[in-house]
Amino acid sequence: MFSRRLPSTLLILLMALAGPTTAQSPDEHQAEERLAIETDADLSLAAALEAAMVRAPGAAQIAAQAGLADTYRQRAGSWLAGAPSAQLRYLSDRWQSRQGGSEAEAGFELPLWRPGQRRALAGEASASRVLAGEATRLHRWQVAGLVRECYWELREAQTRLGLAQTELDSFRQLEAEVRARIAAGDAAPAEVLGAEGLRREREAAVHEAEVVLADRHYAWRVLTGLSALPVERVEPVTPVPGDYLPLLAARAAETQAEAALAAGRREGAGAPRLLLGLRQDQQDGAATTDSLSAQLSLPFGGSSHRQARLAPLELEVARAADERRRQQQEAELAQHEAEHELHAREVALADSESRYALASQELALARRAYGLGESGLVERLLIEVRAAEAGRVQQLSRLARARAIARYNQVHGVLP
Repeated sequence: MFSRRLPSTLLILLMALAGPTTAQSPDEHQAEERLAIETDADLSLAAALEAAMVRAPGAAQIAAQAGLADTYRQRAGSWLAGAPSAQLRYLSDRWQSRQGGSEAEAGFELPLWRPGQRRALAGEASASRVLAGEATRLHRWQVAGLVRECYWELREAQTRLGLAQTELDSFRQLEAEVRARIAAGDAAPAEVLGAEGLRREREAAVHEAEVVLADRHYAWRVLTGLSALPVERVEPVTPVPGDYLPLLAARAAETQAEAALAAGRREGAGAPRLLLGLRQDQQDGAATTDSLSAQLSLPFGGSSHRQARLAPLELEVARAADERRRQQQEAELAQHEAEHELHAREVALADSESRYALASQELALARRAYGLGESGLVERLLIEVRAAEAGRVQQLSRLARARAIARYNQVHGVLP
């Protein structure tokens, strides 16, 4: 089962990789929240993906899938339909005398292919090889989705912290201005309460942003094994939409299931068996007589047993077909959502930039008017809050557009 959104997969992956945990002390938590996150100019998102691939669970299953395909190929290339067996037989009536005869026979029993069976098995091997390749691509695609989501979540947390710190600096400056005016006798002492309250709110927001950033950074380190981040680069939108990789994997699984069923049907009632032997007879001390023997056994009938063997294969075909149809719907929905989200984020970014430009002009005028005593503190505070919100929306809209591009490329199979 494949998913367009991978938060639950990410959680499972992180828990698997993190291993046993121990409780942290308050000082350790505080140090983690204050940890500076470095940006490595030489590190790319593609390199981070390679680092995550080394740590990601799933490689053993992919290797086993490839090994299974190779095993099927070797079986289809065999000259025999199964393991041969040796047979030995000896008969004698010389139990109590030297008179009588004896027979000795040795031979090999060879299981033979039914008509078309090797070709069907070769088709199953080929389908298994294709499935192994698609499973490898799908695994890399899934890890790339985790890396992309984790990276942009971390960048968003960084941006929110930077915005919170900028707002805190602004309201600290405003509080200082109010206190200066109170000291000069130009404002009532009660006015400082509003400025101080907003400043304390921003201090709490900074602390909350530090906590979120520490959590996101920890997830990044567990996922990739890296502490530093790649330089922020907005991906170009892929000009040629590609395939939805879970759908390709589902199609390959359906083809492999159908090939396995076809090979099972070609097996029929079982493998014919050819017995080739050498026989030696001796009667009453006469010279031995050597002869060659050949025997062919052809199993037939047993339709109930044959159907019982084929029923699980037919069930697997039905499951694979249902999964392929589900992935077709999932692909259509995922591609539509990615296109719609990208368009919406582009519109939102343009709107937020216009709002931010207006809010910046309004803030400059409000600060000047307050400094000249032409406006009151309440009006100044409202404009400060609106300007801060406009700046926050503009920065987060820029990140949202970059993430929408990454998701659009991800849905269309374009990896970092």
